[in-house]
Amino acid sequence: MNTIRLTRVYRLPALHSLGSPDLSEEENRTIFGSCSRLHGHDYRIEVTMAGVPDPRSGLAIHRDRLDEIIQRELLEPLQGHNLNNFFQQTTGEALAVAFFDRLEPHLSQIGTLVRIRVRETPKNLFEVVAGRE
Repeated sequence: MNTIRLTRVYRLPALHSLGSPDLSEEENRTIFGSCSRLHGHDYRIEVTMAGVPDPRSGLAIHRDRLDEIIQRELLEPLQGHNLNNFFQQTTGEALAVAFFDRLEPHLSQIGTLVRIRVRETPKNLFEVVAGRE
């Protein structure tokens, strides 16, 4: 039987500021520019799952269960909040990894998490795939 991939897209409006506590305020401004100040994004989170279709239902991934897990584990706790209060680093790269690591143990109940993509802006898209080193 063929493995099927399903990608669902979720919206996460949240705030963050970029910076490192190891750098001075001036160094953070130089590296991160205006993003060193608190600002918001309307993140688009793409979650790609893989599974084998159930012979009775035809579904590879139960979409309602997927939505419930994403809502409970990612959207409800973070929506509208300052992500700096939850994660040490809030670059798009760091958030993609953190979201993958946060979701994978829960999503393994319904299939295989293949990929997380975080679209921060129309120009910035960050991706983490399963099996990364």
